[in-house]
Amino acid sequence: MSVSKKVSMARGEQALERPKGEMAVTLFRGKTGLTVRYQGRVIARTTSSKVGKLIAPCVAAALGVKLPALGSTAEATVSSGVMFKVLSIATLNSLNEESRILLDYLLTEAREMRDYQSSEA
Repeated sequence: MSVSKKVSMARGEQALERPKGEMAVTLFRGKTGLTVRYQGRVIARTTSSKVGKLIAPCVAAALGVKLPALGSTAEATVSSGVMFKVLSIATLNSLNEESRILLDYLLTEAREMRDYQSSEA
């Protein structure tokens, strides 16, 4: 039984309540769409609809991985800040022009956050 988008987003918000330096997540691409799991629980998902198929590669790009093949998984470890961007992307309607502008911004922010190297290291 798949988890509804509403439930997955609530779980995603709960996972981000406390900032984390590293979150190990798994992407799974199935017949019904793409799911993002953290600690074994679905925290974000896109459907296999037209919008979902447009957003799924963007979710993977925000995490810094390639979109897995159908029936496959991909692993990523990112900060909670990047995960916030991923959850935001997963909720967008990419058919809307304003959402496309926001999508570009969120993808850029996620990439910059992943690439950032602290000067304290």
